[in-house]
Amino acid sequence: MSSVPFTPEKMNQTQNFGSATVVVTGASSGIGQRTAELLLQAGAKVVALDRNAPKYQVTQYIPVDLSDAASIDAAVFRLKGESIQGLCNIAGVPGTVPDDVVARVNYLGLRHLTTSLLPQISPGGAIVNIASIAGMKWRDHSEKLVELARIADWSEAQQWIARHDFLKVEAYRRFKEALVVWSQTMAGEWVRQYGVRMNCVSPGPVDTPILEDFKESLGRKGVNDLIDMTGRAGTPADIAPAVVFLLSDAAKWVVGVDLTVDGGLNSMRFAATYPVAT
Repeated sequence: MSSVPFTPEKMNQTQNFGSATVVVTGASSGIGQRTAELLLQAGAKVVALDRNAPKYQVTQYIPVDLSDAASIDAAVFRLKGESIQGLCNIAGVPGTVPDDVVARVNYLGLRHLTTSLLPQISPGGAIVNIASIAGMKWRDHSEKLVELARIADWSEAQQWIARHDFLKVEAYRRFKEALVVWSQTMAGEWVRQYGVRMNCVSPGPVDTPILEDFKESLGRKGVNDLIDMTGRAGTPADIAPAVVFLLSDAAKWVVGVDLTVDGGLNSMRFAATYPVAT
């Protein structure tokens, strides 16, 4: 069976963004760029938040360093009074950077930006966070991570992190787990209080500019073996439509999920644990 290409025209059959304003972090490359492009093609206004300016036309570009609360506050100030219909938290760093940077960018900064913008997101709007299949074992640490999720203050959360050594073991995995747990912890409360949905997308290995960094930090052989199972790494074009779906009214009854988008990788791994008897 031939593959039917995903096009903005097909997307518009079920997903109407009109002139909605969507904030996209990490919009200068990879999954963030492809998500922003799809949204623009569907009629949305895209505000790109990134350290680097996009090399394509967006509605507005605001520089931000997600490791720095002051930089996030400055970006939020520039959006003051703006009615927002969607937030895509896609920016992230690999495990090759220092653990404290992983914690600040992939977790603390993402949370700070989200809670700061939440009052400006219109009822019926949505938040999508990019997690990872690297965080799929979040249930193993869920009791502790819920405790962290409920600490709203950045400094207090940072102190809590410093006291818990398990977060220093494969920090990239741990903070993706923390992101999934935080998203699930807050999603129900926010949809009731604000009418805003929040979900995660967890990709498998994706061919982006930092794929080599992921191989280095997570184990080159292990990542290559995962890619071999599905025949190739995913691409931003494989992941972005799932993000756009979760933003759209087509997903209006989807709240607090962690949507795995991995080309069947987890399914293959599960089946392999129960080999067919010969």
